[in-house]
Amino acid sequence: MAAEDEETEKVLAAYPSDRVRGRADSLRRIREALDAGAEIEDLLQAVKAYATESAGFTRSKVCFSDNWFKSGRWQAYVEDIARSREETKSKQAEMLAGLAGWVADRHPLCRHITPGQIDALLAAELVTQAQIQAAGLRS
Repeated sequence: MAAEDEETEKVLAAYPSDRVRGRADSLRRIREALDAGAEIEDLLQAVKAYATESAGFTRSKVCFSDNWFKSGRWQAYVEDIARSREETKSKQAEMLAGLAGWVADRHPLCRHITPGQIDALLAAELVTQAQIQAAGLRS
């Protein structure tokens, strides 16, 4: 239980301090969100994104913590974070596929492939160690 309390406290602490209201209710709502499957890091990023987005707002334009969590406004931020994460994964997969093509073709640009990218290509099983060596990468 102490770890759960620590998680909820951490999320609420990321909320702009001048907008924290209904502390007990906010903590309960955060716990409900986490218990429903929200990831702690995603919720923290959502709170920080809202804080940044609303930094210049007057008090009449901001959402206090109890209402923000109660109304589920955090969900749109978490969905944006998940969407961004998927787009990043997709772009990384496309980039690795392109690098695998270079290796397979022994393209002159292979010399620009970094050791980390070679490890990623091998881990994803997009190329073999023999293909890496045939392309002149790693001795």
